[in-house]
Amino acid sequence: MEYLADSHTMKTVDNCSIQEFKIPSVVLMERAALGVSVFLKGLITREKSNKCIKTVCVCGSGNNGADGLAVARQLNENGINVSVVIAGTSEGTEEYRLQKNIVSNLGIECVEYNGNIDFSEYDYIVDAMFGIGLSRNIEGRYAQIAEAVNEAGEKGSVVVAVDIASGINADNGQIMGVAVKADYTVTFGYKKTGIMFYPGATYSGSVEVVNAGFVPENVLHNKVDGFGRTFTYTDDDIDRLVVRTSDSNKGTYGRTLIIAGSKDMGGAAVLSASAAYRSGTGLVKILTHEANKTPLLVRMPECLIATYQDNKPLAAELKKDFAWAKSIAAGPGLSMNEVAAEITRSVIEINDKVRILDADALNIIAAEKIDFRGNAEGNIIVTPHLMEMSRLIGKSVSDIKKNLVQCAKEFAKEHQCICVLKDARTVVTDGTNVYINSTGNDGMSTGGSGDVLTGLTAGFTAMGIDAFEAACLAVYVHGKAGDIAALNRGKAGMTASDIANAVADAIKR
Repeated sequence: MEYLADSHTMKTVDNCSIQEFKIPSVVLMERAALGVSVFLKGLITREKSNKCIKTVCVCGSGNNGADGLAVARQLNENGINVSVVIAGTSEGTEEYRLQKNIVSNLGIECVEYNGNIDFSEYDYIVDAMFGIGLSRNIEGRYAQIAEAVNEAGEKGSVVVAVDIASGINADNGQIMGVAVKADYTVTFGYKKTGIMFYPGATYSGSVEVVNAGFVPENVLHNKVDGFGRTFTYTDDDIDRLVVRTSDSNKGTYGRTLIIAGSKDMGGAAVLSASAAYRSGTGLVKILTHEANKTPLLVRMPECLIATYQDNKPLAAELKKDFAWAKSIAAGPGLSMNEVAAEITRSVIEINDKVRILDADALNIIAAEKIDFRGNAEGNIIVTPHLMEMSRLIGKSVSDIKKNLVQCAKEFAKEHQCICVLKDARTVVTDGTNVYINSTGNDGMSTGGSGDVLTGLTAGFTAMGIDAFEAACLAVYVHGKAGDIAALNRGKAGMTASDIANAVADAIKR
């Protein structure tokens, strides 16, 4: 697990270190700058060029600019040809003035930007104009500098951002008018949420996290409200999955019911059930329209199949299947007819099992304005993509995309559920804790990919994994399986079936 931080949390971490534990800000600044200069020196060393490498630090007048000035000084100490371009016009912060005086006293070339500097003359450009405190769009002189740096980057200059590329909103990854497009970002302490989300992720390039000397995490958990509640997973977190034992049987690993597929449309059921079995769960039952029974038996001989018919009572069949299952998923390919609506309402009314609501189940909830609440014994996991979320909460897709975390948290709190808001960077939240996913690729933008995620979530919850953790793991494994499928098949040609089949490799230990 890796902790993430938005701008507020990161500022609080900084203030806690300085105000409460009396670590001088210049000490933190020196440590942070050292992380950048060591990283940059490594890049230059690996280049193994005989030419004289030229580096420029482009500095604003805030503490991010002060970091850049410290980087310039440290590079100079290491014999690297470095100069400074001052982007700011104000007197600047106390730390900025201190660092600027040191640079001047050392005789390092330091000039103000005049509109005529060709940044493409430099091999490496250090972007230190704006940090995580940026709250308004970049305009005028600063926008001109950002565009000039980007032009140089297109011509071959390597751009390294200090903490975050100038112009990226540190919370949501949106571009504040214009932004520097970095090849690398050296960020301090923790990845910023704005670096995780698109388009910020694209502008950040390869991200390196360095220790800036903040107080230890065990202290931050107690001193900084909200610290550690936003996080992402790594491959090490695969170990959170259920460990199989030699004396187990199929009943050991749970039973999940997947209600999917409408008349003559059983593909979604196959994809969800396949993923559920690949997750490691012991038994999977599909409840689907009777017209799908034979095709499903051919495609999924491992599955138990239960069916329903149009215009026939469902209550008895549903009660029996609900009692059998440890987790229930409903919605993939279900359609929005009266039978599907009855099934959706019935699933919502259960209060002692984990339920996963996806696709048409969510569309039915939105269309019929069905209210629902989860509870500790029977949590509800909803897995909307952006358009489904738009129908559920009445906001535009663009508004939701700009505020993924906020929208997901508000929905989770209102409905006492776990919200898996699917996008290029899927967000999972229980209203308090937030997981931001880092796996996956654009090859997963294909029909049926969401059905695979539903099956994974159903499988993990059936095995007894805590509902919130199961949802986070399902999203991580889903993306990792997508990455494996892309490696084997290519992004353009991969299908949802390829993703489902790759789950076994994704969780292999």
